[in-house]
Amino acid sequence: MKALDLKLDKIKDEILKLHEMAKDAMSLCLDAMYGDEEKRRAVSEIEKEADVLNTDVDNDCLMAVALYQPVARDLRFVASIMRMSANYERITDLADKIAKFRVKKRIGEDELRLMQKTLLEMFDVVIEALEGNTESLREKLVEKDDLLDDLYLKVIQKGKEAMKNQDDINDALIAIFSAKHLERSGDILSKNGARIIFIEEGRRVWIK
Repeated sequence: MKALDLKLDKIKDEILKLHEMAKDAMSLCLDAMYGDEEKRRAVSEIEKEADVLNTDVDNDCLMAVALYQPVARDLRFVASIMRMSANYERITDLADKIAKFRVKKRIGEDELRLMQKTLLEMFDVVIEALEGNTESLREKLVEKDDLLDDLYLKVIQKGKEAMKNQDDINDALIAIFSAKHLERSGDILSKNGARIIFIEEGRRVWIK
């Protein structure tokens, strides 16, 4: 196996690990927000580890370009992975923001839980694509991201209703901010999906 292939395999392993870290952070963040201190600490640790791993990915990608001068698909892979890595690190940041919130009243919890479930399904779609199955990738991500957008609007509406009670304003704002972070994470995952299509097929598509 060529030295470049070994380096690219290492980079792929790192991006797969970042993917799982971002998914884990998102799977824990709502429970943390609702009072689970152990999960709050876990999300914080994941966020810190993702920062480090994102830097490692950048370094490995730059070394691959400098030492081996990849072309065609290999060059698309290296260039795209750097952006994807930063996107996964950003998702862990957003999960950490949610985990750090404290609420007394669970405003919009049903919608937030469904947003979380939909986002985790998007992670599953993307991991299949990272492993080579890009069939209907764009359509699957658009469908789920549209659902996230609709649920976000429902949380906003519930938050506005809750704000009529002054005692609930803080919890209502937290629900809206959390929904925004979940919705934004869906957009970021969709961008990663578009990057994967570019890597595999050499064409640019717009997802979100």
